[in-house]
Amino acid sequence: MTITVDDVKLLKSQRLTDEDDGGGRATGQAVVDREINNLFPDISRLDRTIGRINLRKAFAGISSNSAEPYLGAHAIVTRAPADPRVSVLLFNTGSQTDERRDARNAIESFVVPAVSASFELLGNQLQGQRAIACVQREEQRLPEIGEVYQLVFESRSQYVRITDVEARLEQFAHDYGNGNFVNFTRRRLDLSISAPLGATFPGGQVTPGGTTSPKSQVLSTQVADAARYYGISPLAEAVSRGALSLRVKSVYSQLVPSTTRENALVDQLAGYQRRLFAAAGPARTVNLNVANIGSGRSRTFLGTGCAPGSLSLSAGGGVFADDRKGGLRYISGSNWIASGTVDYESGAIEMAASGSGWSGTASATYQPAAAATGEAVTGEIPIELGNRGFVYTLSLSEAPPQPGTLVVSFLALGKWQEIRDQGNGELAGEGTGTVDFATGSVSITLSALPDVGSSLIYAYVGQNDAALTQRTGTSVQARARINRTLPHQGLLPGSYKATFKVGGVERTVLDSGNGSLSGTGGSGQINYADGKVSMELSATPDAGSGIVHTYQQGSVTDSPLAVTSDSTGMCIGTLPGAPLKAGSVRLSWITKRRQAAPTLGADMGTGALPIFESEITVDNSVTDDAAGGWAGRAGTINYETGEFSLKVAGNYVFKEYTYYTDTVDNFGMKKLRLVATDTTLLEGFGGTLNVRAQSRGVEYGEQTDSQTVAPVTLDLLPGVAEPILPGSLVFTWAGEVYVDRSGVLYKNINSSTNAGIAVGSVDYAGRTATLNTYGSGAAPTVTLLACLTTNAGFSVTSMTFRTPGAPLRSASLQVTAVRLDTAQIVTTTADANGKLNGAVIKGSVDIVTGIVRLRFTSNLEDTTGASDIPVIPLLLRYNAVVFTSLPLDATLLGLDPVRLPADGRVPVFREGDVMVVAHTAETTVPSPQAGGVLQLSRDQQAEIKVVDANAVELASAGYSVDLERGRVTWANPLVLQDAEGNPLTLPLVVRDRVEHMTLCTEVQVNGELGISSPLPWDLPAGETLASSALSWGDLQARLHHWFTQRTWDIGSPNWTDEPKGDGTTANYNSLAYPPLIANRGAIDAKWALVFNSSTSFSVVEEKLGVIANGTTTTDTAPINPETNTPYFTIRKEGWGSGWAAGNAVRFNTDSCLGPMWIVRTVLSGKGTVEDDEFHLQIRGDAD
Repeated sequence: MTITVDDVKLLKSQRLTDEDDGGGRATGQAVVDREINNLFPDISRLDRTIGRINLRKAFAGISSNSAEPYLGAHAIVTRAPADPRVSVLLFNTGSQTDERRDARNAIESFVVPAVSASFELLGNQLQGQRAIACVQREEQRLPEIGEVYQLVFESRSQYVRITDVEARLEQFAHDYGNGNFVNFTRRRLDLSISAPLGATFPGGQVTPGGTTSPKSQVLSTQVADAARYYGISPLAEAVSRGALSLRVKSVYSQLVPSTTRENALVDQLAGYQRRLFAAAGPARTVNLNVANIGSGRSRTFLGTGCAPGSLSLSAGGGVFADDRKGGLRYISGSNWIASGTVDYESGAIEMAASGSGWSGTASATYQPAAAATGEAVTGEIPIELGNRGFVYTLSLSEAPPQPGTLVVSFLALGKWQEIRDQGNGELAGEGTGTVDFATGSVSITLSALPDVGSSLIYAYVGQNDAALTQRTGTSVQARARINRTLPHQGLLPGSYKATFKVGGVERTVLDSGNGSLSGTGGSGQINYADGKVSMELSATPDAGSGIVHTYQQGSVTDSPLAVTSDSTGMCIGTLPGAPLKAGSVRLSWITKRRQAAPTLGADMGTGALPIFESEITVDNSVTDDAAGGWAGRAGTINYETGEFSLKVAGNYVFKEYTYYTDTVDNFGMKKLRLVATDTTLLEGFGGTLNVRAQSRGVEYGEQTDSQTVAPVTLDLLPGVAEPILPGSLVFTWAGEVYVDRSGVLYKNINSSTNAGIAVGSVDYAGRTATLNTYGSGAAPTVTLLACLTTNAGFSVTSMTFRTPGAPLRSASLQVTAVRLDTAQIVTTTADANGKLNGAVIKGSVDIVTGIVRLRFTSNLEDTTGASDIPVIPLLLRYNAVVFTSLPLDATLLGLDPVRLPADGRVPVFREGDVMVVAHTAETTVPSPQAGGVLQLSRDQQAEIKVVDANAVELASAGYSVDLERGRVTWANPLVLQDAEGNPLTLPLVVRDRVEHMTLCTEVQVNGELGISSPLPWDLPAGETLASSALSWGDLQARLHHWFTQRTWDIGSPNWTDEPKGDGTTANYNSLAYPPLIANRGAIDAKWALVFNSSTSFSVVEEKLGVIANGTTTTDTAPINPETNTPYFTIRKEGWGSGWAAGNAVRFNTDSCLGPMWIVRTVLSGKGTVEDDEFHLQIRGDAD
């Protein structure tokens, strides 16, 4: 029997309560659609005051009397509650029988116990305490603010969240007996906790080995985030047909009422916040699409940054130019723009008209530009009681500020204030002052007293910033290359061949046998030992053809070889495996160099001025030239015998430091002076060569390596050693324009939205670009339209700045920087104590004031600068959260917030989730005509319904729908009544719902979601909803794992899926008389038919016990009381003979039920809806 829509039910669980035993098994009682309080109770005033979370268990059930499968079953929330302070989530524990206590534990398993903590309780901690006393060894790690620990003693336990940490060292004494005392030091901890202790937890007294017993166990916790949640979120931005990504309002949903009130600071520029814009190339002209964004405003984007004073815009019959200050001024023609602005960094142009907004095409001529911070200088003056005042001075003589760049910030009454240089030497804002650009002297008068404990923060660009250089035009010979590391090493010289098609014609690149490549397809180089290929193709391959690399490869031998070098750095030896194949030898080794750094701030009185020395390691490698020599190194190799000579160590310049005392005046004043002397030294050889080679007799095999899309590396500035300025790069290749944005290359920039297609990346320091997608038939020539390089000045190794607000949420500060030397993006997050200790980014944040102090170094203890790592200040950004917290009571809340995320939110979209993107449109029909046809504005609907003016649905007999074509045909005669025969009120409203079911491929915290298949329609923001789906897969009642046991142990029954002991000789003929089961009555259960005699048996279920008795002479069909239908039917004809008392038949049944937990979360605050509802949809397929 086919499953119909009426067979799909949402079934209630046994107990719809928030008691510990709420939930349980499925009942046969369906949830009545739109019935008030059909699952959840009303929201009380107390719930509105403090917040509340309700859990209800329900089941997706198929009530058909067959065992037809319900394919691909899943559930989604299709409509969220209208009240913004109420949210709904779905999750699944996978259990058909679990109760609320189990679901609560699953939710609270966001954190779970891990290992023993680094501290123990000190003495008894009493019920009701909001702080606990603890003790630990000095060398152990301090607990951090925000961490969660579990206290365990006997049968009781409690999770506690640390809100404050106070630590001090104390002396303790221990008596070993007979007056034998020992004194020792331990660290005492006083830890404030977010909620009072619910019970007394005993602690021990301190001993040299720990603490005495009895004592509670303290366990650290770790984030498990085991539960997966599913919900709904509206689109934050409209999407177009064919889109493979969309942006929702949030990828999170509220699970528990938030304990914090937060304001997010996202993508903030750290340090200096006023930039200079430098022209990166000659003027270019672009065609633009101007969008009407409402309220009389229009907007378009140039696609790149714009140099101040270079813009000429022709739009709407008028010509306008920028005023160098970010505004638009009228030039000629129609003066329809009342006001306008230009964002020189993003290239955004916004225009305001006196009437309605304008849209259309426009053109602009401008010079591309990039923002340069130059040599950003930052610093602070700590504010203490002794120096607190209104007037401050700065001496910036070492690096005077450039005009218009100095910014001074101070904290007054918890609010940050700013004073800025206007460019003419005058400071204005929340105070006044002056700056002398010649001497660097600054005088500041504040408008209010700064807060004690804060700092006066200043930032500016120094005048010693290096000049920028434009690199554009035909003088720059940028070229495109394809690099490939083959999957094999040890290539036979002369055997390599690359094949690809251009315009359908095959092109080749051949190996000459000496490491060079040439042919009809291009030229390049090859490293035989490592299998590395670099080619400059005459034209890129046809789309879809890729590059096929064929070559012969033989086994390689890697072995270490111990040798010594002489005083000139030469070594001799014999390579193993001779005779060797010419061109197959590669040697690698390390050498060491000395480096030194002088003492800084040395004390004259000590007379001790150490020089700190260390060693650095240099990696070296060389390959043979296939002609008895080494490529780029002195030495020879005899392939026949393996004898070789090689210069493994070279000379380098060592800077040696010495101090001496000098008399500086006639009064005998002496001063230490530092002398640096350059000395040429020989590298130290490590003594071991790593040898990779092939014997002459090695057998080679044919190998093939196919590249479907070979990444292209563009050598943008060959022969130039200066790095590229971020954001300054614009170039054309193969007819496409590429633009750099923060190290990512984009093409096809949409002038209406400024969005583009990301196709590659930029290495600023290496002056290369990598493209992962490109067109076919492209020549290697690249033309730079805009590019700036700098030989210094746009990197920093330290930074001090402040966040716009304070206090900050603990551990919320995340700093992202881009290394100048490698273009690598590095990110570090502050720990709960405000420390940043990443591989590159180190420092601290004062969460009370928001002051951040950073150093970019690999060794924070190194004050010489040798370990400093330069980063690009232009790309130094941070995220943080400014917050206030509110405590919640776990008893009233219904969950323990300590074990949950601090903000109470959980992700409802994850990579790999099934998603449904849906939109419902409404079409009003004032007076439908009998027999008439209504053509809707779109087709391919998932559902079409007709309701009246009161949202009451028209009876299905009143109309028919064509979902494929998007049509509604009215019945003839047309009776306007609902399914119960009640009359309807005009006008009618046709609600057509389109939906797109897809896979979530990417999730970003900003709401960006990637999807696996393109959207079929244009969909608006707000009205379009994205839902994540709770999936069960195929649901179907079935009976399985049938086996027999000769003996059934009542005391220890076998509920596993494997027989225990011998089976019976008697059996049941399930092939001829298979047991019957139906979706409606089946449950997930493990059954046993335990024989009491040769013909009678008891029907036993693992959890329900004995539910019925049966015999082999009649059909056995125990009734499911929830549905009044059999759990299953065992047919009498199938029983064989030979059964005996104690025999048993074991089998399992699966239900056609999908369990789920539904979470309703109420946030603190006044409700906005009298009678609210949310919509839940159970979905699947059936024949």
